[in-house]
Amino acid sequence: MKDWGDSRDNVATKLRRKLRKFVSAKNSPEDNIADLSSNLKVNEVEEALNDVFKQSDQKIVLLIDRLDEGYTPDNMGVALVDGFVQSVIDLNSKFLGNVQGIVFLRDNMYRSISINDPDFTRNIEGQVLRLHWDDYGLFNLVCNRIRIANKNNQENNTRLWNTYTARELRGREGFRLALRLTLYRPRDILVLLNNSFLHASIDERKEIVLDDIDISAKSISENRLHDLHKEYESIFPALRLFTSAFSSASSETTIFKAKTKVKPILEKDDHEPRVQRDIAIFRDSNQVLQRLYGIGFIGIYDDKASSYVFCHDGRDPVKEVSPDSKILIHPCYWLALNLTEKTFDIDQAGEIYDEYDIEVSSISEEQRHARIGQIIEEIKEIEHGKEGCFSFEEWCLQAIKLLFAGSLSNIELHANKNGRQQRDVVATNMESTPVWKRILTDYGSRQVVFEIKNYEDLSADEYRQMNTYLSNDYGRLGFIITRSQNNNLEKGKELDWVQELYFNHGKKVVIKLSERYILKHLSKLRSPQKHDAANIELNKLIDTYIRQYLIIKSK
Repeated sequence: MKDWGDSRDNVATKLRRKLRKFVSAKNSPEDNIADLSSNLKVNEVEEALNDVFKQSDQKIVLLIDRLDEGYTPDNMGVALVDGFVQSVIDLNSKFLGNVQGIVFLRDNMYRSISINDPDFTRNIEGQVLRLHWDDYGLFNLVCNRIRIANKNNQENNTRLWNTYTARELRGREGFRLALRLTLYRPRDILVLLNNSFLHASIDERKEIVLDDIDISAKSISENRLHDLHKEYESIFPALRLFTSAFSSASSETTIFKAKTKVKPILEKDDHEPRVQRDIAIFRDSNQVLQRLYGIGFIGIYDDKASSYVFCHDGRDPVKEVSPDSKILIHPCYWLALNLTEKTFDIDQAGEIYDEYDIEVSSISEEQRHARIGQIIEEIKEIEHGKEGCFSFEEWCLQAIKLLFAGSLSNIELHANKNGRQQRDVVATNMESTPVWKRILTDYGSRQVVFEIKNYEDLSADEYRQMNTYLSNDYGRLGFIITRSQNNNLEKGKELDWVQELYFNHGKKVVIKLSERYILKHLSKLRSPQKHDAANIELNKLIDTYIRQYLIIKSK
């Protein structure tokens, strides 16, 4: 115990300090793990504990909870929880009769372990007790709570329940009425009744009525929706917009109708930068619905089970869906969203297959990374020159929408003045970030043009062409995107033409943006703290032009 350390430190601190002594960077991970048991003297500790247990007349019960909080539902996350489960089973076997460890796991995590652990049936399956709550079990639970809280010795549960309820809530059917929006979750019914009794006490009543339940349910629904937004705001910034799209409508709809609700949000591009960047990740409304399913906001009707299936661990739907497939907004959000079905059929609540809690997963981050990675890979397949010009224009459009989301709006491909078969990207400057506010203030560019050139070397023609654009709302600053590997201007070529436009054509500034610049900042979008890196470097690039390239005219 002395070697274990100061009792004021928490277990994690002690464990890290202990492991640091025995984990060597010189050894392989396999060697470090193999030596841990002997280095930590696990056998000696177990023998000492066994002696203590034998001398004690007490049984030791370990309650182990919250193992599955904060995990990412990938192989590593499942393996870590599986390791804890296996260790508790080993502990129970080694100290049989003296120690009993009990692990609490959510149902979806248990199923993940059963799928991924090849030894599940041999080691774990026989040790499991799966809990399923029905109205009878929940009624007993609630009545026992009421009995203890009110120090009431009434043994008959129905009579006890009737003592503290009135009108429609009396009897077992009245209790089932209170279960409508809880989906038979123990925690939800307890919170619902706690708030209902609190509301009744404000009116100086000891009995709760249906109005108390409804008021409490409305408050709980709003809190659940707020918690959903708060939990996912870092990895799903646009979530609030998409959930509000379903408000004041029907709780049950089809895939086709749901897509029409989210489509207008995808088509707008004047949201604040963080939200707009998240929206730009989605290819279409199908992906939005997949993500809403993955966080448990909507469920999909399963014809075989004749019920709605909800998911909270980020997975895509396990069944094929069609435009006519039915979806249901999760009942816990109905009141908060003011949906038309404000009451829920008692029998329907028990038929909904729902995993028992909301779990933040990294699915949104994974989708974002996958989408950005896909765009980065696409450029490798686009040929230089005329053969790949249309593909490169489309690629640049997607890249600009991602890099400058929230700063530029109404971003679209526009026919080139000097070539019918060529298109440039044109966007409206929202001046919402410092660099774009600078571009509007200093150069008058409300409309911003990006000329797309699917080759590396620029000539005087490209700069003359840009000169024809830069007037009126386009101001005095524009961009040329090329397949070049850097943003530098080559002396005797690009530098001379940039200076020509600046000194002889009204101080117009044409900035070259390279393929590498775009790829670099697309990659940085994977890190939340670097989402504004493209704007920051762009501001520095303008400074470079003013301070170095455009000081004096080159001879």
